[in-house]
Amino acid sequence: MSTPTTATATLPPHSHYHHPHYPYNHQPYQASTATGSSYRQPANPIVSTSSSTATARLPASYASSSGIAYSTTSTASHAGPNGLGPSASLATSRTIHDASSPDVNYITAMPSNSHSQSSQSGRKRRRSKEPDWNKFYKNGLPKEIIVIDDTPEPEQGKAVGNGVRVVSNGNGITANGASSRPVPKKRKRDDEPQPYDPVYHNNKYAASHTTTPHHNGTPSGSTISTDRTTNSVIHTTTATSLSSNGQEYYEAQPGQKRKRTRQQIAQEAKKREVEGLTDPFVSYKPPPYPPKKASDVHVRVVQDNGYNKNAKVDDDDGHYIVVPDADLTKEYQMVKLLGQGTFGKVVQARDRRRNKSVAIKIIRSVQKYRDASRIELRVLATLKENDNENRNRCIHLRDCFDYRGHICIVMDLLGQSVFDFLKSNSFVPFPNSQIQSFARQLFTSVAFLHDLNLIHTDLKPENILLCDSAYQTFTYNRKIPSSSTTVNRQANQRRVLLDTEIRLIDFGSATFQDEYHSSVVSTRHYRAPEIILGLGWSFPCDIWSIGCILVEFFTGDALFQTHDNLEHLAMMEMVVGQRIDSSLVQAVNKMATRSGGNPASKYFKRLKLDYPTPETTRASKRFVKAMRRLEDIIPSNTTYFKNFLDLLRKIFVYDPQHRITAKQALQHPWFKEPATPDDGTEAAKIRLERMRQEQDHRYHA
Repeated sequence: MSTPTTATATLPPHSHYHHPHYPYNHQPYQASTATGSSYRQPANPIVSTSSSTATARLPASYASSSGIAYSTTSTASHAGPNGLGPSASLATSRTIHDASSPDVNYITAMPSNSHSQSSQSGRKRRRSKEPDWNKFYKNGLPKEIIVIDDTPEPEQGKAVGNGVRVVSNGNGITANGASSRPVPKKRKRDDEPQPYDPVYHNNKYAASHTTTPHHNGTPSGSTISTDRTTNSVIHTTTATSLSSNGQEYYEAQPGQKRKRTRQQIAQEAKKREVEGLTDPFVSYKPPPYPPKKASDVHVRVVQDNGYNKNAKVDDDDGHYIVVPDADLTKEYQMVKLLGQGTFGKVVQARDRRRNKSVAIKIIRSVQKYRDASRIELRVLATLKENDNENRNRCIHLRDCFDYRGHICIVMDLLGQSVFDFLKSNSFVPFPNSQIQSFARQLFTSVAFLHDLNLIHTDLKPENILLCDSAYQTFTYNRKIPSSSTTVNRQANQRRVLLDTEIRLIDFGSATFQDEYHSSVVSTRHYRAPEIILGLGWSFPCDIWSIGCILVEFFTGDALFQTHDNLEHLAMMEMVVGQRIDSSLVQAVNKMATRSGGNPASKYFKRLKLDYPTPETTRASKRFVKAMRRLEDIIPSNTTYFKNFLDLLRKIFVYDPQHRITAKQALQHPWFKEPATPDDGTEAAKIRLERMRQEQDHRYHA
C-alpha cells in the first residue's frame, strides 16, 4: 500500500499568480487526461514538467543543485494503488533551503508508521544537514503540491487575497476538493518563525460568517493544510463551498483551529477590553422630523407667605443671596453655592419630594435676564420633547418656578465642569482615549441641536459638565504638549477621570436658526472667524468652538488666548498655516461700503490681514509668532493622530460653508479608529471593577 506525499511551497512576496477566488494572479494547475497520474504543463514557473508522463516537480534550480534525475518513463509498474510507488517506512518532514533562492521553502511530509524515536532523530537530522533527496523520493513523486504566496502583512485598509492553491494529480481527492486521507500533525516549536497567514489576516473572510471565528476555520474556495508555520503540515484540505448568494463562507471543523501568537492574543484581549468600555449610545440617533418645537413654558409663581419686606434677599446687582440650609420654597432646601455668572447663581439643593439632590439656576432679578431665561426654558423643553431618554447628552429641565422675583430652573445635579477638572489637575491634558470620547459626545450633542434648528453659540469647557468627577491618579512624567513655543511645561502625575460621560449645559445663549441673531456671540477664545469678521453666523460657529475645545483637551491650555480681534485673526493664520480666504475679505469690504459699514474691514489691506500694525506691541508680536501650526501641535506618528489632525484641519476652515458639519464629523475615520490603551482605558477598567464589586456587595448583603 502506497502513501500520499504532500509538498508545500512558499513563494517569495513578489511572485503573484491567478486564482479565481483571490486577488493574486494564479494560473491553476490542471490534471492531465492522458494518464491518471499525470500533470499538464503548469503556468507556475517554479515547477518544471516533462512532455511525456505526468510528474509533479520542484524548480529546475533544485533539480540541478541536488543532482537528482527524474525519470520521464511511466512508473506504473512500481506504483502502489495511488500510482506513486511503495509506501514509506519512515516519515520525514524537511525544509529545503536553496542558496540561490532563499525566499522559497519547500516542505514535504509523509505519514509515519515507525517509532517516535525515529521521528525525533529525523527532526535532529533535518536541522543538522541537508536532506537525502534520493532516499526521500524513493517512493515516487508527490501526490499534490500546495503553493502559498507568502506576502508581507497588509497595510491597514488594503484587501489581501489568501494566495493559496493546490496542485493535485486527481487521485486521493474527493469531488469537492477535500483530501480522502488525513496527514498527521507535526509538533510545532515555539521558537519557529511565524509567517503571514493569508487566511487568518484576510478581513474578507472574517466578516463573511459572523458565527464562526475567522481563526477557527478555513475560507471557501481554498484548500488549507498549514499551521501558520512553514515547518509544519497539519490536517487535510477543507471542502470548498459557496453560499446561495454567491458569497464565500467557511465552516470550522474539528482539528482545524489555527494557533495564534502571544502578540496576537494580547492585541485581541486589549481590543476586547477597549470595546467593552465604549459608550452604549455610540451611534447618533436624529430627532423625529419635523422636530418638535416647544412653546413658551409656563412658570408658576410661588408665593412667600413668610416674606419680610425688611429682610434683604438680593444684593445690589440683583443676585439672590444664598444662605446654606435655607429654604427655597417649601419643596427645595439650599445646600451650598456651586457657581455664579452674569445670569445669576447656581446652587445645590435637596428636593424634599423626591429626596434627591438637584441643581437650581437662580436668575438675577433683572428684567433682561428674566426674559432671556424664558428663551432658555423653551430651548430646554424642546430638547426634552425630542430626546426623552437623553441619548444626546444635553441637560434636561426638571422643574421651574418664580420665587421672590427670581426665575428658578431645576436640573439634575452633575459633577464639576471639564474646565474645573482641568484646573484642579494643573491643566495637564486628558488621555487620548478620553479626548476621543469627549469629541464623540460633543459632536453628537451638537448634531442633535443642529437637527433641532438650534445653535448653542457658547460652547466651552465651562459649559461641559461631568456626570461623575471621580478620578484615579496616574504617573505622567513627561513634557506637556503646547500650542506655543514659549510654553514649556512638565508634570509628574495627572488625575484621570474614571468616567467620561458629559452633559452640555447653559442654553441661555442658544438661538433658533429662524429667530433673531445677535451680532456677537461665543466666548472670545472659542469664537469663530465669521463672527469676528461680522459676516453673520450659523451652525458652523459651534463646530469651530469644538475644534478649539479639542486642542485644549490635548494641550491643557486654551488655544487662542487673546482679547483683541486683530491679534485673534493673526493667531488663527499662524495655527491654520494659511491666510484668511480672499473671498471672505472681499465680503467684508463690500459690507464696509454699505450704509451700516463693517468695522472688520480695518483689519485688512490689499485683501491681506494687516498685522502687525505700527500700534502692535512687541509682546503681541512675540506671542503671535510663537504660535505653533496644527501639524506641530498634533504629532502624526500614528494613524490615530493622523486622523485626529485631519479632523482638526476640516474644522479649522475659515469659510463656514466649507467647514465640516457635526454629522459629517461623526463619520470621520478618527472615530472608527479604536482607542489605544492608555491611562484613560485603564481608569475605565478601574471603574468597571468597582461597579462589579459594588454589585457583588449588594448581592451578598
